[in-house]
Amino acid sequence: MTDTDVRVPSEAAKAIEPPTNWKMVGGGLAFPLFFVIMFCLCYVSAFHSPMPNNAPIVVVGPASVTAPLIDGIEKTSGGKFDIVATDNAADAIARIGNRDAIGAIEIGDTVTAHIATGAGASTVSVVTGLAHSIADQTGQQVTSVDSAPVTARDSSTVGLFYFLIVCTLGGYLTMTVLSQVAPRMRLREQYSILAGAAILTPLIAFGITSIFMHAFGASFGEILQLLGISMVYTFTVGAVCILLNKLLGQAAIFAVLTVLVFINFPSSGGAIPVSFLPGFWQHIHSFWLGSAAMEPIRSVIYFDGNGAGQHLIVLGVWLVAALGLTGLVAARQSKKAAAQ
Repeated sequence: MTDTDVRVPSEAAKAIEPPTNWKMVGGGLAFPLFFVIMFCLCYVSAFHSPMPNNAPIVVVGPASVTAPLIDGIEKTSGGKFDIVATDNAADAIARIGNRDAIGAIEIGDTVTAHIATGAGASTVSVVTGLAHSIADQTGQQVTSVDSAPVTARDSSTVGLFYFLIVCTLGGYLTMTVLSQVAPRMRLREQYSILAGAAILTPLIAFGITSIFMHAFGASFGEILQLLGISMVYTFTVGAVCILLNKLLGQAAIFAVLTVLVFINFPSSGGAIPVSFLPGFWQHIHSFWLGSAAMEPIRSVIYFDGNGAGQHLIVLGVWLVAALGLTGLVAARQSKKAAAQ
């Protein structure tokens, strides 16, 4: 065998296998780099040190007793609490039920901590801890009354947050897959498939979740409300995904993850109550998509629906804006294509 006989297969192989396109490789690796940076930046900044941040608490009792206690708390807490004083225990409990306060401390023969377990385990810990601090000063005992109890299977109160995550994934993964396998699908067909996903995803997620959470102890009416809100939310997530795909094309995945994952979940108030988030994330919580669904379903399950209205308005604005902007973009693209 000659040297030429040996070299021929090697040269033929080089001709068949094209050289690596390093420019394309670099572009592809930009995505995992983006994911790592954004995940760390958003999740760590929101969750790195959960503590009360202007958390609303009501102190109940005679002004002569509560005033010096409140002054002491405000001087030592460093802005952790936003304290309201009242001599009416019913008003304080109503504030908790309306979600205007995370808890109340009533000072009478004993110190009573009015808590709301449904607002999150961390809120319970803070309210009871503050009640014990006051009791140490007054030499009294502490009793606790739960205004929004949870079931034994839902003691961590994060079950609804996981449910929200699944609904989000059902909406945006459906449309992300469609954008890849059928990029020229008509808008009407996309919305039809999205509507099916928006119905099925919450039903499947709630059915499986209920095996472990026993339906969160909710009544039939509350379950219907939860499913209705989550279906609208899932459809809205998909509608936002369609809009971003229309605007950005293949680069939409970066915007979709930013809007629906990196900003959406930390600001939702599901993993950590909003009153324990840093100021920036509290501001985002007031108008973002995830919190617009998380807070109403929490209100429905634990607080008789109180405080859900304002968040449902935000959810409706997101839906109308996504549909309206998508229609405008689609019309503009159709007009441009016709002109060409």
